[in-house]
Amino acid sequence: MKEPTRVVAWFSCGAASAVAAHEALLKYGRERTNIVYCNTLATEHPDNIRFFREVEEWLGTPIQVISSKKYSTVDDVFEDRKYLSGIKGAPCTVEMKKKPRFDYQLPDDVNIFGLSAEEGKRILDFEQGNPELYLEWILRDLNLTKAKCFNILSNAGIGLPERYKQGFKNNNCICCVKASSLSYWVTERRINPGVFARRVDQSRRFGVKLVRMDGKRIFLDEIPPDEELPHSALIPPTENISCGPECGVQLELK
Repeated sequence: MKEPTRVVAWFSCGAASAVAAHEALLKYGRERTNIVYCNTLATEHPDNIRFFREVEEWLGTPIQVISSKKYSTVDDVFEDRKYLSGIKGAPCTVEMKKKPRFDYQLPDDVNIFGLSAEEGKRILDFEQGNPELYLEWILRDLNLTKAKCFNILSNAGIGLPERYKQGFKNNNCICCVKASSLSYWVTERRINPGVFARRVDQSRRFGVKLVRMDGKRIFLDEIPPDEELPHSALIPPTENISCGPECGVQLELK
């Protein structure tokens, strides 16, 4: 690892990225460390604003917010691109997170992302896809798992984002189009019916079958009512959905 002139810790309103930013500040200090958030707050859970502010206070330094120059929400991306998600990835991550990051980062930055100790495959995939970047996996090196990150935040008096409390494994946007499990979409239909209805309309108009049921893809409005579903579809979702730095690689050049 080179001696950094600028360290950038990429905060995502997730627990792991919050702890990664905290550890980066402890290691490199405020003079060299920039905490940066790519702005998707408009389509995340409203509680993320509370979490953002509490983490910022805990860090003791401002979190810099950078935004897409073209889009305000992920729905703006979907409507413009006429595409939700597929084998090429999801355009929302590329437009709302990756392109703003590309504009901000410098060639000699040391980049710190919130991938935790148990996410070795995601780390390897990102390293192989981005050999030009200086990367430091601070959570992995400190053996900090996501569960340990939860405990660190709890001990700091910071409540976890509401999405975790609702049973989701990731604090992504509401009704994330990268999700495909039946339990995920049944849960979203129950607790976020307005956004779910918007995804139903978009998926039909763009011809995208987002959910997998009984081994095949179906449209969201083809999910049966809760009372006709098996119990396994009604429990909190266990799907681990990536909205991180390795997502949407095949879409970057568009």
